[in-house]
Amino acid sequence: TRVLMVGTDMAIGKMTAGLELTRALCQQGRDAVFLATGQTGIAITGRGIPLDAFRVDHAAGAVEQLVMAAADHELLVIEGQGSLLHPGSTATLPLMRGSCCNAMILCHRAGMQTLDTLTGIRVPPLPEVIALNEAVARAAGALTSARVRGIAVNTVGLSDQEADSTLKQIEDETGLPTADPVRQGADRLASALLD
Repeated sequence: TRVLMVGTDMAIGKMTAGLELTRALCQQGRDAVFLATGQTGIAITGRGIPLDAFRVDHAAGAVEQLVMAAADHELLVIEGQGSLLHPGSTATLPLMRGSCCNAMILCHRAGMQTLDTLTGIRVPPLPEVIALNEAVARAAGALTSARVRGIAVNTVGLSDQEADSTLKQIEDETGLPTADPVRQGADRLASALLD
C-alpha cells in the first residue's frame, strides 16, 4: 500500500502526521516505512529526496525511484508537500503521479478557513477537498484509484474538549476516521488503512 499524505495547505503537519502514522503502523506489527520528500524529513530519517530541488519535469520520476527502492515494504507512507489548493504549489501532483498512491490521508489544521499566506483563498468544505484529491490522483480513471482513508487534524492551540469536539465534527462531516496524531496517536488512522 502506498499512502500519500495530502493537505489543505502547506506547513500544516503532513510530515509529522506521516511520521506518527508510520510509528503506529509499526507498533501494530506492520512493515511500514516513511519516505521523506523534504529536508526536515530527510534530516529525521536519514534518507529521502528533497522534492523541491528537482525540476518539475523530473519530480515524478524522482518520487517513483524513491517508491520503487522501498517496494519490498508492506506499507509506504509518503511525506506530502504543498497542497492542490495552493496556487503557488506544484508539489502534490508529482507526488501523486510518481507514487501511484492507492491511499491518502488528508491533513488539515483545525479551524482553518483560508490558506495561511493567501487569506483571499478559502479552504472548501473537507468533503470537496477529499473529492478533489481523489479525482486528481485517479486522473478521471486513467491512473491508480486512490481514496482518502482518514483525516489527520492539527489541533494545536485547542483545549482537549475543543479538540475532541472539532474531531467529532470533522468525522461527522466526512464520514472518515479522524484524529490528531500528535495529541491522540495515529492508531485510528493506521486501522483505517488496514481495513
